[in-house]
Amino acid sequence: MKKILFILFFYTTLIQAQDLIINVNKNPVLVGEQILIQYTINGNSDNFQPPNFQGLRVISGPNTSTQSSYSFVNGKSKRERSTTYSFYVQAINEGDYNITSASVDVKGKKISSKPYIITAVRRNQKSEKEKTNLSDNLFLKAKVNKRNIVVGEQILVTYKLFTRIELHNTEISSLPNLNGFWKKELESSTRFKREIIDGIAYNVATIKKSVLTPQKSGELIVDPMELKCSVRIQKQAKNRDPFANFFGNSYNLQEKFISSKTIKINVAELPNPPAKFNGVVGEINVSSTIDKTNIHADEAITYKLKITGKGNLDLIKPININFPTDFEVYDPKITKKIFKGGMERSVKTFEYLIIPRTKGKYQIPSGSLIVYNPKTKKYETKESNTHPIKILESKTNDTEKKLNKQQKIIVDKKDIHYLFTKTNFNKNKKQLISPHIFYLLLFLPVILLFSLFTYNKLSTKTDNSSKTWKNKKANKIALKRLKNAQKCIKIGDFDGFFEEIEKSLWGYFADKFKVEAMNLSKETISYYFNSSSIQNNIKDKFVSLIDECEFARYSPHKNKNTQMDSLLEKAKSIIIEVETALK
Repeated sequence: MKKILFILFFYTTLIQAQDLIINVNKNPVLVGEQILIQYTINGNSDNFQPPNFQGLRVISGPNTSTQSSYSFVNGKSKRERSTTYSFYVQAINEGDYNITSASVDVKGKKISSKPYIITAVRRNQKSEKEKTNLSDNLFLKAKVNKRNIVVGEQILVTYKLFTRIELHNTEISSLPNLNGFWKKELESSTRFKREIIDGIAYNVATIKKSVLTPQKSGELIVDPMELKCSVRIQKQAKNRDPFANFFGNSYNLQEKFISSKTIKINVAELPNPPAKFNGVVGEINVSSTIDKTNIHADEAITYKLKITGKGNLDLIKPININFPTDFEVYDPKITKKIFKGGMERSVKTFEYLIIPRTKGKYQIPSGSLIVYNPKTKKYETKESNTHPIKILESKTNDTEKKLNKQQKIIVDKKDIHYLFTKTNFNKNKKQLISPHIFYLLLFLPVILLFSLFTYNKLSTKTDNSSKTWKNKKANKIALKRLKNAQKCIKIGDFDGFFEEIEKSLWGYFADKFKVEAMNLSKETISYYFNSSSIQNNIKDKFVSLIDECEFARYSPHKNKNTQMDSLLEKAKSIIIEVETALK
């Protein structure tokens, strides 16, 4: 009976979880441009009610299509069916068009889609005709949110690729140096989106996003980024070869290097910083909490100092707090949740473990942090809370008695002892150790030094074979990790290949440094590589290869065969380099 009820509940949940999903092929759009709007529902459906398109001209629709699939795995069959309702519409005037919800009946239940807004922009036909050069249709642009800041104030720099032509392949050929800045890389999706600039539509992908914190004043430069793009160029028509286009030989590949422009950032000195100012800039608050206020001696208290707000929280070090001298205080455990490099509200927590040793009434004083607020252009002193604590007598009472005895001894030591002016020596006829043991102890260091010298001589002879063994082991690890990617090359699965390379690199990093999947990010790569003293150029190549895989997976054109072999060799090489660096 319980099994039947569970099946009914599971089936009801599936029905309730169904959604009528709307999908629009382009947004924003140009006035007069044709738009495809589709509504998709899983399962059998009927009584479709179209939305109100609010001024959009309906060219065609609803056009209904169904798709079915059947699978049989491990003795279990599974059948799936979906229905799609398609509309072709057109925007007559510029502006926002609010499309209302559509609805459909599934198993007697009415399911509605979400409303949707389409933005139409007037087409600039004159500019579109003028943009015939390749540089007008393919370019890289860097953008910053501020150009005039103070030392320690953060800015966001974004590198975007704009294209109106089909790209065969893209890869980063040169990364910005960003001298004078502390850099924090942000996650960015390289999927292409549609943007309209001056009445012309472009496919736009965000290649890189970084939060920069200037470490010195003056005019600092945001360096350009360079991309190498493989562009498909149509061949000139040949009268003697009428079948050239039919057999797909009508395109050539041309390599094009594009780069963004340099951006100048004016960084001003902080005005008259106070003596205890440590370079914290932003809109930041400080607070503190303790978990207990009445405890026995020798029991633990957890004291948390929390720093919240926007700014360079990553650079904040533990605040000096004058804990009572009778408290045993351990180094703080630091946790942080930094969003967009600190440009959105973030949290950094210092958690102290405190053990009071003697009974009495105490107070944990407040800690202070001086912050420069770039909005008010003033220095602000932020203070944590004060916490009164009552410590009762220790349950064991042993430690407290020992401490009391020590305190009494210290009080009694009011003067030095009397110094004797004469010393009498008496010969001790009894030998402490035998002569044999004496000579053995005398020559033992010499024997140990000779043994160590011999060992070093022998070990240097095996250095070359040891390095060869390390390289062989690193090569085996790389081949094992990239086994699935090699299979994708054999079957010509381009998208699967790039996905397997990316998964192999992330999986290798997670297993090697014992990082959970939920904590995987490019920031954790930097942290663990730096902690393991791995050189920055190896770290940059590792991250750059992941970026290259992400970008290749989402580039518009699917034919990436020419890149697969070289990318596989790069992946092998970087895993071997990391393995060798860790030895």
